[in-house]
Amino acid sequence: MDAQRREAIAEWDDRSFSDGFAGLGRIVDDGFSGAATDGTGWIFLVDGRVVGVVDATLDAFADASGTVYRAPDEALPVLFAMQELDGEPRAKYYTKDTPLREADQKLSQGGFTGYIELSENVLSGDYYVAYTGGESMAAAYVGNARRLETGDDAFDLAADEVGIYTVYEVDLDVRPLPDGDDAGVSSAAVGPTDTAGSDGAADADEEPTDEPADGGGDVEPEADGDDGGPTSAVDLDASAGPDDGAAAAGRSDESAGVNAKSAADDRDEVDPSEGVGASGDAAGADGPTPDEVRIGDAESAERDTDGSAVTGRARRSSTESDGASAPGAETGEPGDANAADAPDSEDVFSEEAEWREQKSIPALDPSEAGREPRSTEERREAASQRSRSGDDRGRAERSGSNANGGSPSPRSTETASAPSAVSKRDGRDARGDADPDRVRKLEAALEETETERQSLADERDRLAAERDEVESERDELADEVERLESEAEDLREERDRLRRELSNAKERLPDAERTLTPAEARNGTNLFIRYDSKEGATLADAHEGSADREALRENLRVEHHTSFETDGLAVDGRPFAEFLEDTIEYGFTRWLVEDLPFEVRGTGNEGTLRDLYDALPEIDRAEIGGTVSIELREGGEEVREQRSFDLVLRDRMGHPLFVADLNDSRDPTPEGTLESLVENGRDIAASNETFAGAFAVTESFFEPGALETASDAVGGGLFSRSKRASFVKLSRKQGYHLCLVEARDGGFHMTVPDL
Repeated sequence: MDAQRREAIAEWDDRSFSDGFAGLGRIVDDGFSGAATDGTGWIFLVDGRVVGVVDATLDAFADASGTVYRAPDEALPVLFAMQELDGEPRAKYYTKDTPLREADQKLSQGGFTGYIELSENVLSGDYYVAYTGGESMAAAYVGNARRLETGDDAFDLAADEVGIYTVYEVDLDVRPLPDGDDAGVSSAAVGPTDTAGSDGAADADEEPTDEPADGGGDVEPEADGDDGGPTSAVDLDASAGPDDGAAAAGRSDESAGVNAKSAADDRDEVDPSEGVGASGDAAGADGPTPDEVRIGDAESAERDTDGSAVTGRARRSSTESDGASAPGAETGEPGDANAADAPDSEDVFSEEAEWREQKSIPALDPSEAGREPRSTEERREAASQRSRSGDDRGRAERSGSNANGGSPSPRSTETASAPSAVSKRDGRDARGDADPDRVRKLEAALEETETERQSLADERDRLAAERDEVESERDELADEVERLESEAEDLREERDRLRRELSNAKERLPDAERTLTPAEARNGTNLFIRYDSKEGATLADAHEGSADREALRENLRVEHHTSFETDGLAVDGRPFAEFLEDTIEYGFTRWLVEDLPFEVRGTGNEGTLRDLYDALPEIDRAEIGGTVSIELREGGEEVREQRSFDLVLRDRMGHPLFVADLNDSRDPTPEGTLESLVENGRDIAASNETFAGAFAVTESFFEPGALETASDAVGGGLFSRSKRASFVKLSRKQGYHLCLVEARDGGFHMTVPDL
């Protein structure tokens, strides 16, 4: 197992066990989460169930004795088990492009099993989110001390970080811990929990066991790897048994899982963060899979927020309420969805026709307000009557007159054969009798119309509010345009002023044949430590205490070597030599060789700064903008990298002695600069035995966070009087001194360690 994880487990509460599975069972029967080892292999457990076995088989613990470690949070054994199982990396994301919260939401909705690791390009720590069947558990190791955070606090820290995270899909093998009697068959009886998708349904004649049946319990079927979307899920809280009444549901889920896997084989690989949960093609003939049910509900919930899915939801509610009459409703077997919620087809068409007549536009002629929409037969009859001769119509009118006891008006004659508008509104037929069914239908239509009217009124109010908001935004944009136009005018005036100043400055420039920018001049320059005479005072003499400061300064020279010709060269409006001697790189190098040896020796710190003090006489040259080669191990192989620094000081053989990050601006040195310097220093010290110190130099000051980072790196207070001052320890004999220097009043002063 990974050494860092072994180290983390060693800090958990521990106790010994013996008697194999029986002894372990007595410890974990209280919902234990943690790890157990027999000295060689490891078992990871969550809520008393095995989620992973490392460096051994489960049978190896049948009669074993060893140590049990209780985890401070159940996220850790799940995460460690997944990491040891070498899950498949599905995709990488940058948090600025795909926020962690967005990916977390999609993975949770999709019933994902695996974990997210956020550690690449992150300086503050390592962050993890583990998923089992969509349920998430977060853990984080923060800072150089790797402070453990779990739960919501860990997730919030991860969500606020900027970096690159990787999504790993893991196939967990979740199983109950065998008891003493099951020791011989633990591995054979309990297989991977995702076999439902490949093995099919269990034999109906098999004897029930204490372990979950394939496809019906802890693990849902997983789509083929080409699918690209993490779909497997583990329910760590579920417990399956022969008496839990889920056999039929298990077989249904198992069948759906086979269909899901078959359909997933034909799908192109998709991004896990976008494809999670979208498994509409995976539905088999027997109905949707559990994943599809969960995802469908989630999508319906999202659409309900803007009202767009109300109709579909109502239709589903109607289907569920009529489910008692659907085939298979009492037995639990899947039936025909159309047959379950559809009435007799003839009734459907008649009700539809009546609904459309109720929704028809009212007649504009008041005389027709009371008429019912006529049936096809009535319309044919009316056409036949219109084709009759005038005499026939006359006879019909006279018949109507005699029936009503008088000579009706043309209008009354026209409407006499139809019930009045009032009688229709009262739900009565031509005979005046109440029609309860029609009354109910009309009341339902009225209620639906009122609901629609209210919806339209709400929509009108919403659009009015949006209109007001757009008008307000338009006014704000108009004000912004005026402000920007005013700023543009100011910038044009500033541009003209700068052009005049530049023209004047060019007139004052020295007569130079060529010019370079400050950055170009620095990058092509190296400094060398040389002496006027080898018989005079040297750094070695100063180290031994046989030369004073003035004697060393008279004999020591800081020479420069450039990759370009310096004759007739101007940098930043000054001759090159004048520019170079005024740089922070040149000043710091002179202070390091001419003043620091005497400050260390004069304060009696030769012992506490032994590694740094002994390396000073070895300085031969300083590279401005130099790089240092380091060795790292990645995937069991050694690789070399180059790390860049503002200044690298080397011995005559080119080995790095010191590195320095320099800040010559007015801005304070931030915490991130110290974090980077500390980590780079660790890597250099691990690869180069000659490396003695890392310097952070500022012409401003150090932020409190930077000072705290330095304190954490050296393992105590900044002013500690330990055996070695401000020493970053890698091992008992290996490390380097971390020094903070301030440049002020034309000189340099070491503030950490305090000499």
